[in-house]
Parts: sequence; structure tokens; C-alpha cells
Amino acid sequence: MTSFLTIFHKQKVILLIDEYDTPIHAAYLNGYYNEMISFMRNFLSGGLKDNVHIEKAVLAGILRVAKESIFSGLNNIITVTVLDDKLCDKFGLTNNDVEKIISDYKLETHLSDVKEWYNGYIFGTEVIYNPWSILNYVDCNNKGFQPYWVNTSSNDIVKDLIIKGSSKLKQELQQLMSGIILKKVIETHTVFRDLEHSEEAVWSFLLFSGYLKASLTEISEGDIICDLQIPNAEVHYLFRNIIKNWLSESAGNQRVQQLLHALLNKEVEIFHEILQDFMLSVFSYYDTKGREPEKVYQAFLLGLFVNLHDEYEIKSERESGYGRFDITINHKTDKNKTAFIIELKSLRKVKKEILKQAVRSALAQIEERQYEKELKDKGITDILKLGIAFDGKRVEIKTG
Repeated sequence: MTSFLTIFHKQKVILLIDEYDTPIHAAYLNGYYNEMISFMRNFLSGGLKDNVHIEKAVLAGILRVAKESIFSGLNNIITVTVLDDKLCDKFGLTNNDVEKIISDYKLETHLSDVKEWYNGYIFGTEVIYNPWSILNYVDCNNKGFQPYWVNTSSNDIVKDLIIKGSSKLKQELQQLMSGIILKKVIETHTVFRDLEHSEEAVWSFLLFSGYLKASLTEISEGDIICDLQIPNAEVHYLFRNIIKNWLSESAGNQRVQQLLHALLNKEVEIFHEILQDFMLSVFSYYDTKGREPEKVYQAFLLGLFVNLHDEYEIKSERESGYGRFDITINHKTDKNKTAFIIELKSLRKVKKEILKQAVRSALAQIEERQYEKELKDKGITDILKLGIAFDGKRVEIKTG
């Protein structure tokens, strides 16, 4: 094809290959990864190396796949990633682009919501919007804000990584969903098969495929270290649904809804009973043997509370009063609705009376450190304080 184009136009061609690693992505999911790597190595080398008809070639994809040596037959490759300043404003729509589009469609009053839903990516030093989402939104603005981009693919790899991932990965993802920044080493040469064995590879994949953003990047002893965040409401929606569906499958959606209904209606005994059932039936997916088991229990509860996100604001590990609370839940618009402060304690192989003492200690900590201050500052007066203590799969709850 490049030969015929060169002959016809009497000049060398520029060859653009978009999503060059999509076949590798499909092969990874469907069990013919090695065969595809072999094919791509020969295909790209055969088409690009020493091809006298090409002026320049540009390949776009998610991962460099350098370790697989599919580019070993090519010379003078220059790689640009989302962490580089070079071409950083060429991968999507800039603030100026979006403001112009919103103005042209007379949607200026929606600009702040547009930013919340589709903004947030950082390529090098440039803030970038997802072009697919912006164009679909202005074309279908009567449908409101929707996850246009995250619904364009199956997201099967992301779902698989989260569901099969360690308890630490689940915990850290749920921290991201609560607005906490994670500092991670990023590997720019990640390959798909690394995803099964390395959590660093998972974070790198999520960053380069658009599911996370790097708000700050630094180099330390040769390592690239990034502050990772969920970029916007659209991607947050995807993660929320993955966790919600996984918990619904493992615990039963009706039972999850019963637990949340009991909490919101301050039926603490029922909430306690269902949570205890979950600890026995579902908690085997989590590992509490690490140094910070409280964070594992916290991640589990946050996963359950994801179902409340549409109406309730859920915060975790935030400064309030004189310390950090574990979890708070309050209605986004109705200050008269009950808000919740949950303080967690974790013990190992103790008697029931000790577990009850830990619950009382959790409630005392809420009072002593004035964790309710942030909620009261919002005008919320109906606040239910919950102390929850865990010992393996046993749970004790007391209210204050």
C-alpha cells in the first residue's frame, strides 16, 4: 500500500497506525498472547524497517510493549508518553478548546459540571479533556452527563485486574475513590503479562490507559514516581460500578441493599447482623494479616458504601477536628438527613469483652478528637457515631 501510494502521489507517505496494541490487548484476554506478539514483531518490522516509501510513521497505543521486542527490528524510534511534555497538548482537548466548544453550543452554564465529568487528565504539563466524551456530550446534551468514554470498550482487563487483585490493591483503589492520592512507582515498559504478577504494572497500565492521572511526577534514583488520582467523575463511575457489581455478585445485591437500608434508618442491630454475615461469607477475598488490618476493613466497608454514592458524600481518612476519622457519610443535598461517623478498630484473637472495650474506645476517640466538627460546620446536626471493632471475621458495633 505504501508503495502504491508513493507511486501515485510521487512522494513518500506518512503512515499512521492507531491503537497498534489493541490486537495484543485482545490476545491477552483470549489466550493467544505469544502468537500475537510473534506476529506483531514480524508485521511491524516488515512494514516499517527499511521501507523506502515511508517519510515518517506514527504509532499510537497504550503500552510501549518494549520488553517483548516487537520494535527490535526498527531504528530511531522516539517514544512520547502522557508523562512527557513533548506533544502534551496534542492528545486531547485543552481548556481553551473546551471553553470554545461549550460556548459555541451555548452551554456555558454547564461548564463546571463538564470539568467535573470529563476533565482531569494531565499530559506532561497540560490539562486535557477526553475528546470523545466532550463531543458526545455537546451532541447529546439533552441526555445529561453520562460515561461516554468508559462505555466505548468492555473494560474487561480493568475489571479482571480489580476483582482478581490483592486485598491491598482493592483497598488502595477504594482510597483513590475517596479522594486520597497514591504515590506509586510507574514502569513505562510494562507488558500485558506483567499485569498478573506485579501491582506496579497494574498502576502503570491504569495510568497509561486513561483510568488514572499523574498529578505530580518526580524521578528518584532512576524510578519514576507519580501521585495518582482518579481523573474525573466519568472514570469514578466506572470504578464504582466494578466494585458494586463485584460485591453484589459475591454478597448478593438484595442483601447489600438491606445492609445499607438498615444503616440509613439507624437500625443498628440489623446492620450489625448483616455485616457479620458478610464477614463470614465474603471476607475471605480480603487479607487482614498485614501490618494495617484496619485499612483492609475500611476498604471492605467503603466497597459496600459505594452503592450510596449517588446521593451521599463518603469520605475516608480526612482531617476533622483534632484528628483523622475513618469514614464519614452525609447526604449531598439534605442537611436534615442523618450523617454517620464510623471509627474502626482491629484486634486479633481476643475475648469478646476485649472486643467490646475496643468499640467503646472507638466511640471515645470520636468524641475526644471532635470528628463531628466538619459535619457540624456544614449545618448537619443529626449525626450517628458508630464504633466498629473487628477480630478476624468477628465484628462488634456500638453507637454513640
